[in-house]
Amino acid sequence: MSKFSRSFCVAHQCEEAREFFEDVLCVAERVLFIGTVGLEASSLYFPMLLRGSTQVDYRFIVEKRPSVDAGLVELGGRHRAYLEASLDVDRTAFVEVAVVADDGATVAGRNAVIAAGKWLNAAYSDIVIDATGMSRGTCFPIIKQAMEVATQRGANLHLVVAGEKKRTLQIRSETNDRADWIHGFQGRMWSDQADDIMTLWVPQLSERISGALSRMYPVLQNLSEVCPILPFPAYDLRRGDNLRSEYRDALQNEWEAGSLDLIYAHETDPLDVFRTVSKLHNTRMRVFGGTDQSATTVLSPNGWRVGSVGMLLAAIEHDLPMLYVETVGYSCEGEIPETIESKVPEVSWHLWLAGAPYANVTNSP
Repeated sequence: MSKFSRSFCVAHQCEEAREFFEDVLCVAERVLFIGTVGLEASSLYFPMLLRGSTQVDYRFIVEKRPSVDAGLVELGGRHRAYLEASLDVDRTAFVEVAVVADDGATVAGRNAVIAAGKWLNAAYSDIVIDATGMSRGTCFPIIKQAMEVATQRGANLHLVVAGEKKRTLQIRSETNDRADWIHGFQGRMWSDQADDIMTLWVPQLSERISGALSRMYPVLQNLSEVCPILPFPAYDLRRGDNLRSEYRDALQNEWEAGSLDLIYAHETDPLDVFRTVSKLHNTRMRVFGGTDQSATTVLSPNGWRVGSVGMLLAAIEHDLPMLYVETVGYSCEGEIPETIESKVPEVSWHLWLAGAPYANVTNSP
């Protein structure tokens, strides 16, 4: 499988991302767009940029969870109706994907790649994966799968993500009672080989996810070090300090992580997160390279969505495992908007992961 090159990346942010869609993707030969029906209005942004093209097949995943407030279900239904009314009905399809099985097992990733595998069978010049409204357990396996397909067929693969610097919906998540490896990102973990691997854990800290992190911690074997990643710079300049305060007990007493163990990466720059994690992992591999001890870095993308895309890129580049706790339900603590509109989000990124720009690029050792 071709990996994401840390030495070269075609990336566009905000206005440049919009211009790339209009100038390149809207006139591409044949485009497959894979997105989701999200709860945030920002999930409507990228599909609306492509609606002027007649060469786009739209495929939307509808994530089905067992516990979602009726108001949020209705909001998701209105977003779906908006997409159905705005896009070519003959080129648009919606597929429901169960996130958890009846016994509580996480099945989002496996179900998602089965659905996406049928879409990826056709010949496309460009494949666009929209991570904006998709959960990590659904989106990340599809992106890895699409990279393999794009590399084999010489197609262009684009990853896009959009969002607001401040949440427009006050949503509280209900997490599963078990930790799982993201489908396709297990590596050697939970195997006989894992018994001898010295593990570094890099969890992404975010508000009110201490319960999920406490379920991940006992799963990790031979855990030698914990380096939590905090958002800085951030929209709220005090966010990093507030998170350090929220997780003070875990940092000091459970994880034994001091100030020097904390990692800081830009809240809305996935490439900064990617470079930060890559540098940490590479340094550690050089240290263990002179010993007989095996080592790995486990990533847990739990926080701000745009930053978690950087974790995905690092996991693909270095073949790293990713541990997470799936969300099984949502509730809303504030008002739900009465009108639906697609507007320009405050943050948007386009990353060209495979295809023409990478034809003559060799990955760094």
